[in-house]
Amino acid sequence: MNNYARSAAAALAGGLALATAVLPAFAEDVDIPDSATPLVGMAYDSSNQRLWLAGPDADRGVLTNAAGDLEVTFSAELESVQALSWFGDRLWVGDIGDEDGTRDTITVYRLGSTEGGQTTYHAYDFEYEDGAQDAQAMLVSGRGNIYIVTTGDDPGVYRVRGEASREDVNTLVRVYDAPDGVTDGVFLSDGSTMALRTAVGIEYIDALRWEPLVTDTIVGAPEGESIARGAEDELFVGGNPAVRTSEVPSDDVTTTVAPAVEESPSPEPGDTASASASASPTPSEGADPEAAVPDEEGPARAGTITAIALAGLVAVAAGVVTYFWRN
Repeated sequence: MNNYARSAAAALAGGLALATAVLPAFAEDVDIPDSATPLVGMAYDSSNQRLWLAGPDADRGVLTNAAGDLEVTFSAELESVQALSWFGDRLWVGDIGDEDGTRDTITVYRLGSTEGGQTTYHAYDFEYEDGAQDAQAMLVSGRGNIYIVTTGDDPGVYRVRGEASREDVNTLVRVYDAPDGVTDGVFLSDGSTMALRTAVGIEYIDALRWEPLVTDTIVGAPEGESIARGAEDELFVGGNPAVRTSEVPSDDVTTTVAPAVEESPSPEPGDTASASASASPTPSEGADPEAAVPDEEGPARAGTITAIALAGLVAVAAGVVTYFWRN
Protein backbone atom coordinates (compact mmCIF):
# COMPACT_ATOMS: atom_id res chain seq x y z
CA MET A 1 0.00 0.00 0.00
CA ASN A 2 1.48 3.43 -0.94
CA ASN A 3 1.75 6.40 1.42
CA TYR A 4 -1.33 8.10 -0.03
CA ALA A 5 -3.47 5.01 0.48
CA ARG A 6 -2.28 4.64 4.06
CA SER A 7 -3.06 8.27 4.83
CA ALA A 8 -6.50 8.06 3.26
CA ALA A 9 -7.32 4.87 5.13
CA ALA A 10 -6.30 6.45 8.42
CA ALA A 11 -8.46 9.48 7.69
CA LEU A 12 -11.45 7.27 6.96
CA ALA A 13 -11.23 5.79 10.43
CA GLY A 14 -11.32 9.26 11.98
CA GLY A 15 -7.84 8.86 13.41
CA LEU A 16 -8.82 5.74 15.34
CA ALA A 17 -5.64 3.66 15.15
CA LEU A 18 -6.36 0.18 16.45
CA ALA A 19 -3.88 -2.68 16.73
CA THR A 20 -5.76 -4.82 14.24
CA ALA A 21 -3.68 -7.89 14.96
CA VAL A 22 -5.22 -7.91 18.45
CA LEU A 23 -8.57 -6.11 18.12
CA PRO A 24 -11.15 -7.49 15.66
CA ALA A 25 -13.47 -5.20 13.71
CA PHE A 26 -16.43 -4.08 15.82
CA ALA A 27 -19.73 -5.82 15.10
CA GLU A 28 -23.14 -6.00 16.78
CA ASP A 29 -26.69 -7.00 15.81
CA VAL A 30 -29.42 -4.75 14.43
CA ASP A 31 -32.91 -6.20 14.67
CA ILE A 32 -35.01 -6.19 11.49
CA PRO A 33 -38.44 -7.70 10.81
CA ASP A 34 -38.47 -11.33 9.66
CA SER A 35 -40.76 -10.31 6.79
CA ALA A 36 -38.07 -7.98 5.44
CA THR A 37 -35.49 -10.68 4.76
CA PRO A 38 -33.72 -11.66 2.63
CA LEU A 39 -32.50 -8.20 1.66
CA VAL A 40 -31.19 -7.00 -1.69
CA GLY A 41 -30.43 -3.46 -0.54
CA MET A 42 -30.23 -1.03 2.38
CA ALA A 43 -29.92 2.75 2.75
CA TYR A 44 -29.76 4.96 5.83
CA ASP A 45 -31.61 8.27 6.29
CA SER A 46 -29.47 9.98 8.92
CA SER A 47 -31.83 12.94 9.37
CA ASN A 48 -34.65 10.66 10.53
CA GLN A 49 -32.41 7.80 11.74
CA ARG A 50 -34.17 5.27 9.53
CA LEU A 51 -32.59 2.26 7.91
CA TRP A 52 -34.51 1.50 4.70
CA LEU A 53 -34.72 -2.06 3.41
CA ALA A 54 -35.38 -3.60 0.02
CA GLY A 55 -36.73 -7.04 0.87
CA PRO A 56 -38.83 -9.73 -0.83
CA ASP A 57 -41.51 -7.21 -1.92
CA ALA A 58 -39.11 -4.71 -3.49
CA ASP A 59 -39.97 -5.83 -7.04
CA ARG A 60 -43.57 -4.87 -6.27
CA GLY A 61 -42.45 -1.38 -5.30
CA VAL A 62 -42.72 -1.96 -1.54
CA LEU A 63 -39.94 -0.78 0.80
CA THR A 64 -39.89 -0.85 4.61
CA ASN A 65 -37.79 0.61 7.40
CA ALA A 66 -35.86 -1.58 9.80
CA ALA A 67 -38.15 -0.71 12.70
CA GLY A 68 -41.01 -2.31 10.77
CA ASP A 69 -43.41 0.58 11.41
CA LEU A 70 -43.17 2.44 8.09
CA GLU A 71 -43.79 1.32 4.51
CA VAL A 72 -43.36 3.21 1.23
CA THR A 73 -44.77 2.09 -2.10
CA PHE A 74 -44.38 3.35 -5.67
CA SER A 75 -46.10 2.19 -8.84
CA ALA A 76 -43.24 1.79 -11.33
CA GLU A 77 -42.99 -1.30 -13.55
CA LEU A 78 -40.04 -3.02 -11.90
CA GLU A 79 -38.00 -5.99 -13.11
CA SER A 80 -35.25 -6.68 -10.58
CA VAL A 81 -34.60 -4.27 -7.70
CA GLN A 82 -31.11 -4.91 -6.33
CA ALA A 83 -29.97 -1.80 -4.46
CA LEU A 84 -30.91 1.26 -2.41
CA SER A 85 -29.00 4.52 -1.84
CA TRP A 86 -29.69 7.66 0.15
CA PHE A 87 -28.65 11.02 -1.31
CA GLY A 88 -30.02 14.55 -1.26
CA ASP A 89 -32.70 13.72 1.31
CA ARG A 90 -34.15 11.17 -1.09
CA LEU A 91 -34.23 7.40 -1.34
CA TRP A 92 -32.89 6.02 -4.63
CA VAL A 93 -33.94 2.58 -5.87
CA GLY A 94 -31.81 0.59 -8.31
CA ASP A 95 -33.82 -1.64 -10.68
CA ILE A 96 -30.55 -2.95 -12.12
CA GLY A 97 -30.60 -6.76 -11.95
CA ASP A 98 -30.21 -8.65 -15.24
CA GLU A 99 -29.05 -12.18 -14.53
CA ASP A 100 -29.96 -13.39 -18.04
CA GLY A 101 -28.37 -10.39 -19.80
CA THR A 102 -31.53 -9.54 -21.74
CA ARG A 103 -32.34 -5.99 -20.66
CA ASP A 104 -31.77 -3.15 -23.11
CA THR A 105 -31.97 -0.61 -20.29
CA ILE A 106 -31.93 -0.48 -16.52
CA THR A 107 -33.60 2.15 -14.35
CA VAL A 108 -32.82 4.07 -11.18
CA TYR A 109 -35.73 5.73 -9.31
CA ARG A 110 -35.59 8.72 -6.98
CA LEU A 111 -38.56 8.59 -4.64
CA GLY A 112 -40.45 11.77 -3.78
CA SER A 113 -41.10 10.92 -0.14
CA THR A 114 -40.35 8.34 2.54
CA GLU A 115 -43.04 9.40 4.99
CA GLY A 116 -45.18 6.33 4.33
CA GLY A 117 -47.81 5.25 1.84
CA GLN A 118 -47.81 5.76 -1.92
CA THR A 119 -45.18 8.16 -3.27
CA THR A 120 -44.18 9.74 -6.56
CA TYR A 121 -40.83 9.17 -8.28
CA HIS A 122 -38.43 10.36 -10.97
CA ALA A 123 -36.92 7.72 -13.27
CA TYR A 124 -33.47 7.64 -14.89
CA ASP A 125 -32.87 5.10 -17.67
CA PHE A 126 -29.41 3.71 -18.44
CA GLU A 127 -27.72 1.49 -21.01
CA TYR A 128 -24.21 0.04 -20.87
CA GLU A 129 -21.71 1.08 -23.51
CA ASP A 130 -20.59 -2.55 -23.90
CA GLY A 131 -23.91 -4.41 -23.77
CA ALA A 132 -26.20 -5.83 -21.11
CA GLN A 133 -24.72 -6.49 -17.67
CA ASP A 134 -25.96 -7.96 -14.39
CA ALA A 135 -25.54 -5.71 -11.35
CA GLN A 136 -26.39 -5.79 -7.66
CA ALA A 137 -24.78 -2.53 -6.49
CA MET A 138 -25.76 1.09 -7.09
CA LEU A 139 -23.98 4.00 -5.39
CA VAL A 140 -24.55 7.76 -5.43
CA SER A 141 -21.38 9.81 -4.91
CA GLY A 142 -21.01 13.03 -2.94
CA ARG A 143 -21.52 14.96 -6.19
CA GLY A 144 -24.72 13.09 -6.98
CA ASN A 145 -23.21 10.87 -9.68
CA ILE A 146 -24.76 7.43 -10.03
CA TYR A 147 -22.38 4.45 -10.17
CA ILE A 148 -23.35 0.89 -11.08
CA VAL A 149 -21.09 -2.03 -10.14
CA THR A 150 -21.61 -5.15 -12.22
CA THR A 151 -20.97 -8.78 -11.39
CA GLY A 152 -20.13 -11.86 -13.44
CA ASP A 153 -16.98 -12.91 -15.32
CA ASP A 154 -15.72 -9.38 -16.02
CA PRO A 155 -17.12 -7.11 -13.29
CA GLY A 156 -16.73 -3.37 -13.60
CA VAL A 157 -17.65 0.02 -12.17
CA TYR A 158 -19.76 2.15 -14.53
CA ARG A 159 -20.96 5.75 -14.47
CA VAL A 160 -22.40 8.39 -16.77
CA ARG A 161 -20.15 11.09 -18.20
CA GLY A 162 -21.75 14.33 -17.04
CA GLU A 163 -25.14 14.76 -15.42
CA ALA A 164 -27.76 12.03 -15.78
CA SER A 165 -30.85 12.99 -17.78
CA ARG A 166 -34.47 12.05 -17.09
CA GLU A 167 -35.40 12.73 -20.72
CA ASP A 168 -32.96 10.45 -22.54
CA VAL A 169 -31.33 7.07 -22.03
CA ASN A 170 -27.99 7.63 -20.30
CA THR A 171 -24.92 5.68 -21.41
CA LEU A 172 -22.92 3.98 -18.66
CA VAL A 173 -19.16 4.03 -19.28
CA ARG A 174 -16.78 1.56 -17.63
CA VAL A 175 -14.31 3.42 -15.41
CA TYR A 176 -12.75 0.70 -13.23
CA ASP A 177 -12.36 -3.06 -12.90
CA ALA A 178 -14.52 -4.09 -9.96
CA PRO A 179 -13.63 -6.80 -7.41
CA ASP A 180 -15.31 -10.18 -7.79
CA GLY A 181 -18.69 -10.88 -6.27
CA VAL A 182 -19.90 -7.35 -5.47
CA THR A 183 -23.38 -7.58 -3.92
CA ASP A 184 -23.76 -3.99 -2.71
CA GLY A 185 -21.88 -0.77 -2.13
CA VAL A 186 -22.04 2.71 -0.64
CA PHE A 187 -20.00 5.92 -0.61
CA LEU A 188 -18.63 7.07 2.73
CA SER A 189 -19.31 10.59 4.01
CA ASP A 190 -16.29 12.02 2.19
CA GLY A 191 -18.26 11.41 -1.02
CA SER A 192 -15.41 9.72 -2.87
CA THR A 193 -14.56 6.53 -0.99
CA MET A 194 -16.44 3.41 -2.06
CA ALA A 195 -17.17 0.61 0.36
CA LEU A 196 -18.03 -2.51 -1.65
CA ARG A 197 -19.35 -5.78 -0.20
CA THR A 198 -17.42 -8.32 -2.26
CA ALA A 199 -16.75 -12.05 -2.29
CA VAL A 200 -13.85 -11.34 0.12
CA GLY A 201 -15.49 -8.89 2.52
CA ILE A 202 -15.70 -5.09 2.44
CA GLU A 203 -13.19 -3.47 0.12
CA TYR A 204 -12.59 0.29 0.29
CA ILE A 205 -11.63 2.09 -2.92
CA ASP A 206 -10.65 5.69 -3.62
CA ALA A 207 -12.97 6.56 -6.54
CA LEU A 208 -11.02 9.73 -7.41
CA ARG A 209 -7.67 8.00 -8.00
CA TRP A 210 -9.14 4.50 -8.42
CA GLU A 211 -6.82 3.03 -5.82
CA PRO A 212 -7.63 0.29 -3.28
CA LEU A 213 -7.30 1.48 0.32
CA VAL A 214 -8.05 -1.22 2.92
CA THR A 215 -9.92 -4.52 3.10
CA ASP A 216 -12.10 -5.92 5.87
CA THR A 217 -11.99 -9.66 5.18
CA ILE A 218 -15.20 -11.26 6.46
CA VAL A 219 -15.26 -14.88 7.59
CA GLY A 220 -18.40 -16.90 8.30
CA ALA A 221 -21.03 -14.51 6.88
CA PRO A 222 -23.78 -15.64 4.49
CA GLU A 223 -23.61 -14.77 0.80
CA GLY A 224 -25.42 -11.86 -0.82
CA GLU A 225 -25.04 -9.33 1.97
CA SER A 226 -26.13 -5.70 1.63
CA ILE A 227 -24.38 -2.60 2.99
CA ALA A 228 -25.36 0.94 4.02
CA ARG A 229 -23.59 3.88 5.68
CA GLY A 230 -24.71 5.33 8.99
CA ALA A 231 -24.50 8.90 10.25
CA GLU A 232 -20.97 8.49 11.67
CA ASP A 233 -19.60 6.36 8.80
CA GLU A 234 -20.45 3.17 10.65
CA LEU A 235 -21.62 0.51 8.24
CA PHE A 236 -24.75 -1.62 8.34
CA VAL A 237 -23.90 -5.02 6.85
CA GLY A 238 -25.96 -8.16 6.28
CA GLY A 239 -29.64 -8.79 5.77
CA ASN A 240 -29.63 -12.55 5.26
CA PRO A 241 -31.10 -12.80 7.85
CA ALA A 242 -29.45 -10.41 10.36
CA VAL A 243 -27.90 -6.95 10.11
CA ARG A 244 -24.81 -5.95 12.08
CA THR A 245 -22.82 -2.72 12.35
CA SER A 246 -19.13 -2.46 11.57
CA GLU A 247 -16.56 0.32 11.86
CA VAL A 248 -14.38 1.49 8.96
CA PRO A 249 -10.90 0.08 9.65
CA SER A 250 -7.67 2.06 9.47
CA ASP A 251 -5.77 -0.95 8.11
CA ASP A 252 -6.52 -4.39 6.72
CA VAL A 253 -8.53 -6.46 9.22
CA THR A 254 -10.45 -9.71 9.46
CA THR A 255 -13.96 -9.87 10.91
CA THR A 256 -15.33 -13.24 12.00
CA VAL A 257 -19.11 -13.56 12.07
CA ALA A 258 -20.23 -16.02 14.73
CA PRO A 259 -22.50 -18.86 13.60
CA ALA A 260 -26.03 -19.29 14.88
CA VAL A 261 -26.41 -21.22 18.11
CA GLU A 262 -29.36 -23.55 17.88
CA GLU A 263 -31.14 -24.36 21.11
CA SER A 264 -31.67 -28.05 21.80
CA PRO A 265 -35.30 -29.07 22.31
CA SER A 266 -36.32 -29.67 25.89
CA PRO A 267 -36.66 -33.40 26.63
CA GLU A 268 -40.03 -34.80 27.56
CA PRO A 269 -40.46 -35.69 31.25
CA GLY A 270 -38.92 -39.07 31.92
CA ASP A 271 -37.11 -39.16 28.56
CA THR A 272 -33.66 -39.96 29.92
CA ALA A 273 -32.27 -40.80 26.47
CA SER A 274 -33.13 -37.36 25.13
CA ALA A 275 -31.79 -35.70 28.26
CA SER A 276 -28.52 -37.61 27.97
CA ALA A 277 -28.19 -36.73 24.27
CA SER A 278 -28.93 -33.08 24.98
CA ALA A 279 -26.36 -32.91 27.77
CA SER A 280 -23.64 -34.75 25.79
CA PRO A 281 -23.38 -33.44 22.21
CA THR A 282 -21.44 -35.50 19.72
CA PRO A 283 -18.02 -34.25 18.59
CA SER A 284 -19.38 -33.49 15.10
CA GLU A 285 -21.83 -30.85 16.33
CA GLY A 286 -20.72 -27.33 15.48
CA ALA A 287 -17.78 -28.63 13.41
CA ASP A 288 -18.67 -26.45 10.39
CA PRO A 289 -19.52 -22.95 11.68
CA GLU A 290 -19.75 -21.44 8.19
CA ALA A 291 -22.48 -23.88 7.22
CA ALA A 292 -24.90 -22.32 9.72
CA VAL A 293 -26.91 -19.20 8.93
CA PRO A 294 -25.89 -16.57 11.50
CA ASP A 295 -28.41 -14.65 13.53
CA GLU A 296 -25.88 -13.52 16.11
CA GLU A 297 -22.71 -11.75 14.98
CA GLY A 298 -19.51 -11.00 16.83
CA PRO A 299 -15.96 -12.28 17.20
CA ALA A 300 -15.66 -16.07 17.10
CA ARG A 301 -15.50 -17.64 20.55
CA ALA A 302 -13.51 -20.62 21.83
CA GLY A 303 -14.56 -22.09 25.14
CA THR A 304 -11.22 -21.92 26.90
CA ILE A 305 -9.85 -19.88 29.75
CA THR A 306 -7.29 -18.40 27.37
CA ALA A 307 -10.01 -17.13 25.04
CA ILE A 308 -11.93 -15.62 27.94
CA ALA A 309 -8.82 -13.84 29.17
CA LEU A 310 -8.07 -12.55 25.68
CA ALA A 311 -11.63 -11.30 25.33
CA GLY A 312 -11.25 -9.39 28.60
CA LEU A 313 -8.04 -7.77 27.40
CA VAL A 314 -9.69 -6.84 24.11
CA ALA A 315 -12.63 -5.25 25.96
CA VAL A 316 -10.30 -3.21 28.18
CA ALA A 317 -8.23 -2.09 25.19
CA ALA A 318 -11.34 -1.11 23.27
CA GLY A 319 -12.61 0.87 26.25
CA VAL A 320 -9.34 2.75 26.55
CA VAL A 321 -9.34 3.55 22.84
CA THR A 322 -12.96 4.73 23.02
CA TYR A 323 -12.23 6.92 26.07
CA PHE A 324 -9.30 8.73 24.46
CA TRP A 325 -11.10 8.99 21.12
CA ARG A 326 -14.12 10.67 22.73
CA ASN A 327 -11.99 12.90 24.92
